[in-house]
Amino acid sequence: MSMYLFDEQPILANKALARELGLNEALVMQQINYWIEINKRSGKNYHDGKYWTYNSIRAWQENDFDYMSVDTVKRTFTKLAKAGYLLVGNYNKDPRDKTKWYTINNDKLEELFFEMNQRKMDEEKRVREQKLEESMPNALGQNAPMDDGKMPQRMIADCSNAFDDFTPMHDGRILQPLPEITTKNTTEISQVISSYPSINPSQTKQSLTEEGRIEGVKKEKSYSDSLEELRNQTGYYEHLSVGNNEIAELYDQILRILADVMILQPSSLVSINQVKLSASIVQERFRQLDCSHMDYLTQLLSENKSRIYNIRAFILTASYNAPSEIDAYYTALSNFDLREGGAK
Repeated sequence: MSMYLFDEQPILANKALARELGLNEALVMQQINYWIEINKRSGKNYHDGKYWTYNSIRAWQENDFDYMSVDTVKRTFTKLAKAGYLLVGNYNKDPRDKTKWYTINNDKLEELFFEMNQRKMDEEKRVREQKLEESMPNALGQNAPMDDGKMPQRMIADCSNAFDDFTPMHDGRILQPLPEITTKNTTEISQVISSYPSINPSQTKQSLTEEGRIEGVKKEKSYSDSLEELRNQTGYYEHLSVGNNEIAELYDQILRILADVMILQPSSLVSINQVKLSASIVQERFRQLDCSHMDYLTQLLSENKSRIYNIRAFILTASYNAPSEIDAYYTALSNFDLREGGAK
C-alpha cells in the first residue's frame, strides 16, 4: 500500500460547513449524520419524529474521533449543541443513565446553507457589476476611474450632451437633473432621455467652434432617414411587431441620440468620453450596432448603480464601445451563470 493512499476509512467533511463552523465541527456533524442514516435504514432509535444516535464523549473519542483529544471532542459537541446545530435528548431506558442522544437540527442547518448561498450570490453579483463597470472603457481603451460609486469629478465637469456640452437652453428653460438609474426605473430612463431634444437642422446651421461643441455641423442626410436606418438594423420594428412596446420605446430613445451623430459630416468632431473623434469613426461604429448590442446597452442602463450626470454622453460612449465590449460582457455573464449552476 502506497504511503500516499488510504489504508483505512478516510475522514470526510463538507468544505463549506468547515469554513463556516470549523473543521472539527464539520467532522462531528458528518459522523453523527453517518450513524443517524444507519439507524434510519435499520429503523432504530426513532423518537419524537426523528432518528437519533448516542454515545458518551469518551466513546465518541475512542471509536470515531481518535485523532482528537477527549477535551476537543467534548468542546466540539458542546459548541454545536449551544449553536443549535445538534439537538440533545435522553431516551435511555434506565433513568440513571445520563448518556446523551444526538440528532441534527436540519432546520438550523438549512438556514445556515441558505445564508451561505445568499452571501455567495451577493458576492457574485458584486463581481459581475464590477466587471460590467470595467467592461466600458473610454475611447482610448482605458477605464474611467470610479470613486465610491461616483463619476469622476472631471467627468462631471466636462461631460457633455451628444457632442461634449450640455444641451443648449431654449427659451430660457434649464433641463432638470437626471435621476439615478436602477433596475426599477426603466420607464423613467425613457422619459429622461426623451426630455433631451434631438439636434435638428434648424439648430445646427451655425458652426460652433467653442471647446466641447460641434465643429462643422452641416448635414449629409436627413435626421429621419438616419433614424430609420438605425431602427431597421437594431431590431426596433421586431419588438414593435410582437408587442414589446416598452423595449421598443427605450430603443427608440437611444437611437434618436445616435441619429444626431449619423447626420454629421465625416469631418465633424464628436466627443466620446472626453476624447474628440471624427464623426466618420463614430458613425462607422454605430453602423455595426444590431439587436444584441441594443440589449447590451439597455442592460448597462438598467444595472448601472452610479448616478449618471449626463445620459446622452453616457449613451454615446456606451454605444461606441458596444461592438468591442459585448463579447467580454457576455463571456462574464456566461461564467457567472455556470458558477450559479454549480459547475463541478
